[in-house]
Amino acid sequence: MKNSFSRLSMAALVLAAASNWAVAGDGVVAGVDLGFAAPVSSFNNKASVGGMLSPFAGYMVNDYAGMMAQVQVAGMPNDSRPAGVPSSDQTWALGAHAGPRLALPLKDVELYGTWQGGVFTGLTAHTPISRTSWGYSTGGGVNFRMTDQILLGLVGRYNWLDQHVGSHNVKYVTGGVSVTYNVEAPSAPPPAPRVVAQAPPPRPAPAKKKIVLRGVNFDFDKSVIRADGKPVLDEAIATLKKEGGVAVISEGYTDSKGTDEYNQKLSERRAQAVRDYLVKGGIAADRIRVEGFGETHPVASNDTDDGRAQNRRVELRIRGE
Repeated sequence: MKNSFSRLSMAALVLAAASNWAVAGDGVVAGVDLGFAAPVSSFNNKASVGGMLSPFAGYMVNDYAGMMAQVQVAGMPNDSRPAGVPSSDQTWALGAHAGPRLALPLKDVELYGTWQGGVFTGLTAHTPISRTSWGYSTGGGVNFRMTDQILLGLVGRYNWLDQHVGSHNVKYVTGGVSVTYNVEAPSAPPPAPRVVAQAPPPRPAPAKKKIVLRGVNFDFDKSVIRADGKPVLDEAIATLKKEGGVAVISEGYTDSKGTDEYNQKLSERRAQAVRDYLVKGGIAADRIRVEGFGETHPVASNDTDDGRAQNRRVELRIRGE
C-alpha cells in the first residue's frame, strides 16, 4: 500500500505539471494544490509519505494583500499500527482553515505566503489523527504566469494539529504543484470616448484632415468592441466615406499585464476587430492596415486599474502621418 501511495503522488504531480494550467493580482483567486504529504517529528514513526489535495479560494484587496481559505485532504500510509488494526489502514486528515495571503508580484512571477488557522479532523479510527481539533497551516510558494489569468507554481506548507503522537503534537508537511486562476477585480469605467476635432482647413489650399481615435477601449483580456466604442467608429466610417482618398492604420495596444508575446497577439486581435467593423460599415478593406504594438506606448500609468483601462485601446491614424 505504501508503494501505491507513492505511485499515486508521483502520478498526481506529473498530471498537474502536464496540464499547462497555472494571476495573481487584485480580485478573486481560486485553484488547487496537489502533491505529497509527509509526517515529521514523532509522527514520522507512525506514518510515511502519502498524497495531498487542497482546493482554495480567496480575495486579494490589492496586488499585495488579501484573504484565502483552503480545504485540505491528506492521506498517509501507517507504518506502526496497534494490534488488531488491518494492515491496509491509512491515516486520513481533513482540514478547513483560512487566513491572510501576502504576495510580492513581479512581471511574470508571484511570490506569496499564508498563515491559516482552522479545524482538522481524522477520517479513520485507530490512527494518529482520529479526532477533531484545532490547528494551523502555514507556508507559501512561487507562481509563474502562463496567461493573464492562469498561473502554475510550486507550493509548500507546514501543518500543526492539536492532536498527539505520544507526548508530541501531530505535524506534517505538504508540497507539490499549484494551479491558480485569478479573476481581476472590476476596474473603474474607462473615460468616455472622444474624437479630437480638427479646425476647418484654410483656403485656397485645404490641408489633409487628420483622424485620431483615443476613445476605443477594450475590457481586460478581450478583443470584442464594446457598445461605448461603436458610436466613435460609426463617426469614423462617416468621415472616411467623405474622404474617399484617405487610407488609415488600425493600431492596437494592451496594458502591461501578461507576457510580451501574449500582449502582442492581443493587440493585433484588437486592431483587426476595429478593421473588421470599418469594413462591415462600408470602408474598402485595402484602405485599412492593421498593426499591433502590445504594451508599448502607454497613454497612462500601468500601476493603476484606471491607467490600465486607458491603455487597452485602438487608435486610428491616417497613413503617412
